[in-house]
Amino acid sequence: MCKYIFLCIFSLVFCCSLGVQSQCCAAGNPITDDGSASGGGKKIMEISALGTYSYSDIYFKGSNKSDYEYIDYSYFLYSSVNISYGITSRLKLSAEMGYFFSKAQYFVFDQNRNATGFGDLVIGAQYLAYRNSKRLFNIFPRFRITLPVGDFDQEDGSVILPIDIQPSSGSYKYHLGLLFSKLYMDGNLALFFDNSFEYSQRIKTDRTNYKYGNLYNNSLYVGYKIRKALTLALQLRSQYRDKASNKDGDLIHATGGHVMFISPQIRYNFFKTWNVSLKYDYPFYKNMNGTQLTNNYVVTLRLSKSLNFNPN
Repeated sequence: MCKYIFLCIFSLVFCCSLGVQSQCCAAGNPITDDGSASGGGKKIMEISALGTYSYSDIYFKGSNKSDYEYIDYSYFLYSSVNISYGITSRLKLSAEMGYFFSKAQYFVFDQNRNATGFGDLVIGAQYLAYRNSKRLFNIFPRFRITLPVGDFDQEDGSVILPIDIQPSSGSYKYHLGLLFSKLYMDGNLALFFDNSFEYSQRIKTDRTNYKYGNLYNNSLYVGYKIRKALTLALQLRSQYRDKASNKDGDLIHATGGHVMFISPQIRYNFFKTWNVSLKYDYPFYKNMNGTQLTNNYVVTLRLSKSLNFNPN
């Protein structure tokens, strides 16, 4: 067990040392994956709905707090519906559609901006490429594509709202990942190591020409079943994003950076096929390019149900 934990932590720290962008708000659906493998099994469907609240009011320059004031605070209230289905015992497909009830910025000079609307449609696949039943060790390659079907280039009067608070990302995104899982103590203790890379196409609309920086996401997840229906979990996650670029291809200095989160979570199973979970994301380390408004915390509540379509 110690060997696997050491390798996961070493890989996570190595990836964190590369550098990263993360803003308090970003266009499109926020990251809601907890770093573990949920659902699965042939003809097993999992349907979940979640609500996420994020709040931000701290500026950082590099790895230090800044006294800079422009936006007093920013927040978003987001919800999504997620569906996954096991095509075979190894292949699972998934889809997510998000909606922002509010995505707002409040300025120090008594002005505010707010956007609402549909986010992105995300479709994905997860495949069990390797299984060691004796050691309870699995490897899952993952692929997702983001389709910018929601609201983008929203306006406040005749002024286009900033990209940071647009509901849709406005860009096709391609996400490649590799998930490792290891179970101990007859499955009561679960260890997951998830690392991924996301590439965004350039946004080209009548009013916006912009490219998000590449995103590198790495997480270590440990979950322990303290009772038959109750699981406590802790996730350590690193997000690194390269700088964005403008219409001329020049890098935008105050974009990108490195943020690390620690995320405690509690999950409860009831009526056999229902699960409810509560997760709190706290960014304990930030190293931003330039001066940027950064996130204080994120809270996510998720309700899910499994449906078995296999014949009895």
